[in-house]
Amino acid sequence: MEPRTVRRLERKQEEAIAQVIVVDLGLKHLPLLPDRYTMEMMAKAAVAVYEAAVENYRPQR
Repeated sequence: MEPRTVRRLERKQEEAIAQVIVVDLGLKHLPLLPDRYTMEMMAKAAVAVYEAAVENYRPQR
């Protein structure tokens, strides 16, 4: 995938992770709120999994 697309996906994933963890769940439901670096790594991991899926995708004929 294009590096620009990967960076954009990572940024959007990080925003979504922050929304769910910090805003939707918060400390009422979670024992610890991750720091920004941890959320960044979570986003990078999610995008890496997606990139692997794209690489492994082979259209059925």
